[in-house]
Amino acid sequence: MPRMFTMQPIDADLNLLKTLDALIETRSVTRAAKVLGLTQPATSHALSRLRAVLNDQLLVREGAGHVLTERALALREPVREALAKAGSVLTGVVAPPLRELRREFKLTHADYTELMLLPPLVERLSQEAPNVTVTSRPGEANAMDALQSGSDIWIGPFVDDRPGLFAQKLWSDSYLCAVRKGHPVTRGKMTLERFAALKHVQIAPGGKPGGPLDDAMLERGYVRQVAIRVPHFLVAPLMVERTDLVLAAPRRLLERFSSVTKNLHIFESPIPIRGFTLHQAWLARHHEDPVHRWLRSEIRRCSPA
Repeated sequence: MPRMFTMQPIDADLNLLKTLDALIETRSVTRAAKVLGLTQPATSHALSRLRAVLNDQLLVREGAGHVLTERALALREPVREALAKAGSVLTGVVAPPLRELRREFKLTHADYTELMLLPPLVERLSQEAPNVTVTSRPGEANAMDALQSGSDIWIGPFVDDRPGLFAQKLWSDSYLCAVRKGHPVTRGKMTLERFAALKHVQIAPGGKPGGPLDDAMLERGYVRQVAIRVPHFLVAPLMVERTDLVLAAPRRLLERFSSVTKNLHIFESPIPIRGFTLHQAWLARHHEDPVHRWLRSEIRRCSPA
């Protein structure tokens, strides 16, 4: 019979269980803090409390990373079951076991988010809830409009502040620039003058001119020359590697492309470009749904660190 581990009730609370679950899943204080929406010191303090309550280290350094102790591994399923039951008690809604769950979730987001999020998310869902279906919808700038038209989750850099909407930070990104390998501009220092003289590919999900790069250039008296404006992220680097155009795009996107193609020259912008932060947003009517809450936690867990 498997050995059961219990916490002393006087020392344990639901937040500690959530922290333990996140630490077991991520095997990292830093990543657990991100999942929980806490600071790293607060998560470290919670880990210290857990170690004291359970009389076990739970997470120990091994080589360049951390591994779970045998006790932490044994606690994984009991902790998840306890959290699921607690959610059902508090909301009055009983969620089916994940492996029996049959439900379609509609996500509205840009193709950049698809690239960053969907591969790890689908891998995880296929293991946890193999009968769940995820439908990816094209990006929509207005969160409330997307959600009221049937999406379960909207992911984007702007959050509508109207009542009835909840949002949670996922990850932030900055910008890099790219030209094709062998482009004449790669010889010598990239100055703002040389950069402004180039023709650009602009990624404009909303189909409108302007953006952080345009704002930064205008502040310095320059207007960039846009040769082509596209609503999608993933096609832009493919055009750049075949032409003399230049592209400013999210750092994570260009780093991903540069790891699989040898035809892009990646460089820092000659002027600072304001970065962005992505959030997931959902309607108030889904806020206490235990299955919806589970999906949101998986999205946050699978987001880039």
